[in-house]
This record gives sequence, structure tokens and C-alpha cells, in this order.
Amino acid sequence: YIYDIILRGIIMKRIIFSIYIDIPEKELDWQPPFKGETESKNDKSKREFALYKNWLAERQRSYAEALEIEYKLYEYDDQWKAFDSEYKQKYPFLTTYNIINFYKIHLMYILKEEFDEILYLDLDVLPITKENFFDAWNLTAGIVIRAERPYAIGVQDELDNPDTIRRLEADRLDGIKYASVRSPTAKYWNSRAMMQELTFQAPKEICVFNTGIVGITKTQLEELNYFDKFDEYLDIMTELREDEFSLWPKYIQEIFGWDNETLFAVKCYENNVKINKINRKWHWFMDNFNFVPEKTAFIHIINKEFKWAKVWYEKNCL
Repeated sequence: YIYDIILRGIIMKRIIFSIYIDIPEKELDWQPPFKGETESKNDKSKREFALYKNWLAERQRSYAEALEIEYKLYEYDDQWKAFDSEYKQKYPFLTTYNIINFYKIHLMYILKEEFDEILYLDLDVLPITKENFFDAWNLTAGIVIRAERPYAIGVQDELDNPDTIRRLEADRLDGIKYASVRSPTAKYWNSRAMMQELTFQAPKEICVFNTGIVGITKTQLEELNYFDKFDEYLDIMTELREDEFSLWPKYIQEIFGWDNETLFAVKCYENNVKINKINRKWHWFMDNFNFVPEKTAFIHIINKEFKWAKVWYEKNCL
């Protein structure tokens, strides 16, 4: 196994990359505030990224340099502008936030032409380790990604068909009436509905993927075939959300959307792409409260408390 790691490191060409797109204020869609706050998530994210973008990018770059791996940060350049313009024209129902998240998958396909193994990090992912991600995870065993079931799902046996779901009391699905279209709950139901429309055999327990951290190979990207029938799949998403005769209860239908993670899950299950579920050491969610466990490798600062994270980092990691 050690020989295999060494061999992979010698042969494989690798890159770590991220994205920073400062969404114009007029293109920000409102999102429910973070827990205990009143400000739209998007407004807070825009402000805090502007303040800490350079520091976050430097932490990721320093991690890549320590591993002697190339790092690239994609920004608001001509390549992005062309992609954004094309998607706004073809898919006017997508928000700029949606487009950015499809863009990062698009960039993976560009990078696979030069690199064998790719690590994508959202810019709010803070590496706090010197351990090599590519040594810790054998990417050939499957896409390294967070894949879990949302806590709000309930009993699996009750979720096998829309007729049963329709009869469930709303309060049995704790929190679903207040879920954002970006929530894991929304992505679970959206993935489930899409798989039903596509009529392929889905696994009994469907997971929700988080593409904030993705370790992936050139071969896996080809197997995933993410953008194949892309227009058709977005049409299905649109129909599921807008169908006035939907089998899905209104409080579920209202949280359907057009996000990259719903489609990522559908493509993985449809094309039988192997998944290597990342653990919390390498993908720690800092969301409802500010806390970092011992031996954490990557902090995903979901709540955008970058000031707290910077103070913590300077105290614990320098």
C-alpha cells in the first residue's frame, strides 16, 4: 500500500483549485439567515468573503505549496464572464449562485485534460493540516465527497412513494416547511424526485452530496458524465418545481431547485460511479456554532465566521 501511494505520487499529476466570484449585489437572491441571525446568508457571505478572500486563498495556496502541488484560484475573469453569460441566456431561471456551482464542475472537466487527480475546495474551506490529502485518500477507490442523509428525513419505510408522503403530517418532517432550496433536505427530495422521473433503480438510502470539498480523478469525471443531457435534466428539475398537478406535497415541491449537488447525486447513482465518503476529520462543518475538534484537517466554514476562524488559526496553527 505504501508503495502504491509513492507510485501514485510520482506518476499522478495533481492540482488543488478553488473559485472566488464576487456576485454583484443586484444578483444576490435572498436566503434564510444563519442560525441566530437576521441577515440574508448571501449578504453576509458577500461581505465576509470580500474581507477575508485573500487570507483564505493564501491558506489554501500555502497548503498546496507544502505538498508541492499546483494551486489555482479562478476569479471574475473573461472565462467566467463567458460562462455566466451563456448560462444566463440559456437558463434564465438559474441564479448567479447556481451558475457558479455548475461552473466549478465545468472547471473540473477543463482540468482533467491536464491533471489526473483534482482536489476542489470551496474558498471557505480552511486547511489546518500538513497531511497530504492525496495520501490520506485513495481517489481511485471512489470520488471523495461528503455524502450523508439529512436529519429531517424521518423513517425510510414511510418515504417509498409520493402517495405515502402526501399523507404524512407536515410536522412529522421536522423543519421541512422552513427549509431553504439550498438545504440538504431540499436536495434529498429533489434527487429522489428526479430519480423517480428518470425511472432508474435508486439505492434504498439516497445520500445528499456536498461539493464544497471534492477529490476526483480524470476517469471518474468521465464516468460521471455530468453535463451529458444537461438541458434535459434541468428541464426535469423545472417541471418538478412548476408542475401544478404534482404528486409531491406543496411544502416539498416548493423547495425543489436547480442546484449542482442534486444533479451530482443523480449522475453518481445513475452511472454507478463509486463514492468514497469523506469523514469529518477532512470535512468538518462549522455551521451552527464555532468549534473545531482536535485532529481536524479541513474546516468548511459554512457560517462564514472567518474572523473567528482566523483568530483560532493564528492561535492554534502558527
